[in-house]
Amino acid sequence: MTGTLGDINDRGLPDAGRAADFLCRLREAGFSKVRLCVNSRRSERLGVENQSLKICEYGESLMYIVEAALEGEYCRAYSGSLEDAEEIVRQLRETAGTFGDRELPEDIKESKDFRGKRWRRMDREAAAESLKRAEREALACEKAHFVEMCEYQQYEETIVLVDEHMHYLADDDGNCTFTVRVAAKDGDSAAEATKYGIIGSGESFGGQEAESGREDETEEEEFGRQVCQTARSAAKAAGLGLHGETVSSGAYPIVLENCVMAELTGHYLPMFYGENILYHVSPLAGKEQKQVGCPSLFIEEDPFCSGGTRRRSIDDEGTPVTRTVLVNKGVFEKALHNKKSAAAAGAESTGNGFKPEVTADIGTGATNVILSSKGDTFSRREMLEASEGGIYITKIEGMFAGADTESGNFSLLAFGNRIVDGQAGTALNPFTVSGNICELWRDIEMIGDDPAYRTTDGACASSPSVKVKSLMVSGE
Repeated sequence: MTGTLGDINDRGLPDAGRAADFLCRLREAGFSKVRLCVNSRRSERLGVENQSLKICEYGESLMYIVEAALEGEYCRAYSGSLEDAEEIVRQLRETAGTFGDRELPEDIKESKDFRGKRWRRMDREAAAESLKRAEREALACEKAHFVEMCEYQQYEETIVLVDEHMHYLADDDGNCTFTVRVAAKDGDSAAEATKYGIIGSGESFGGQEAESGREDETEEEEFGRQVCQTARSAAKAAGLGLHGETVSSGAYPIVLENCVMAELTGHYLPMFYGENILYHVSPLAGKEQKQVGCPSLFIEEDPFCSGGTRRRSIDDEGTPVTRTVLVNKGVFEKALHNKKSAAAAGAESTGNGFKPEVTADIGTGATNVILSSKGDTFSRREMLEASEGGIYITKIEGMFAGADTESGNFSLLAFGNRIVDGQAGTALNPFTVSGNICELWRDIEMIGDDPAYRTTDGACASSPSVKVKSLMVSGE
């Protein structure tokens, strides 16, 4: 779709005439290269506890970010309204030249609107009833003691870039997810497990085989089926953590559950960021087109993936996003770039110029990063059977303190079970697992068929379970 700013007239966007008058006022004040970014957000959250609706929240926000040049120097201002043009002019003058070598905004060649339908109009009463049913089904599982969290969350963000010629680019992002955390108890032993899901993804993220839905299923029915399935999975996982035993230190064959491998993948995304590779603060620096993982390892960024929580058409610089293969058959193929890092590397932007926060400067970010196999995939049972005597890791903690994105090293608190007779056996007391992410990639022997996702720093990482030849464990 193409057109003029007058075509944008919903979801909290500015009046075309008011925006035109505002941009004219800035030109009269001596500013050039003016770009207006309009960021609007809305969110909703429902949560139940003990069969009662405990959380019912809805919020909206709107922010204008004005970028411009004053005598060739970049400047920026923020406001919740365009009415006080004089205050915005003051902010722009005060910030001129304070952003170093920040690039000046570019003109938009053609107006385009990429917005889709990110907001799901879920009936709150029906959604709450589904959450209550999920809570009941979780508590009906053996050893389940308490449902600590049973929530549905969704958000939508709209981004519109308008230049001084009244050309615009419009995009949006959003997702609808749910979380269930169940505590299990048996005598003096207690454990808990958390599972997540994406509504309408067509994927199962609860660690169980997906239940088939009907083609005529409503959104509320689809949500109810998915959240109940996930609640049962969380309750079962919590029960497997009871009555832990100590584990002796040593190297063990390891199966990393999908949620654990997704969490590791998400944390180590900065390894792929162009500026980190350029400044040698990534273990991938100097390894372009070299083997960094096992021959079946495939990692890509896909902003159009239906099974992810982020879907964008342009980045925050207005560059079209692309599907980017990061690792192909274990070979590091390509880094993720914004305009600045791409220029420094003599490359093209991959459409990864994103702001970590609305008022922050442009950095590098990712949408959906997916780890999968270029070869055969295996069921979790097959991986467990191939890891007899090893450890099945179901949870890790201490990521930000114990996992270094500059070296790739990690030392993390872990939870899991012994692998006995091809299945998760006796639970283990918390232990420490250590290694290096690149060595872990190289030592992957089997990749599963059960993807799960995690979100971190605005990005979504998805991975199935994997079998690793061995990792060091520190226990007793």
